[in-house]
Amino acid sequence: MSGFFVKFIMWGILTALAYHTVGGIRHMLMDFGYLAETLEAGKRSAQVTFGITVVLSILAGVLVW
Repeated sequence: MSGFFVKFIMWGILTALAYHTVGGIRHMLMDFGYLAETLEAGKRSAQVTFGITVVLSILAGVLVW
């Protein structure tokens, strides 16, 4: 791949896919009862989801560039 724009679009797609996947796993864990369905647990699991997505986004950036 060449060109900044193409790499940026690819990175964006990979980041969105990572967020969607991690968020889906979070919801499945909630549905199966592994995570409590309280406001505090929801906030904490959302923070963890966002943190994992940031790490995966950085990894995607390293792989693309």
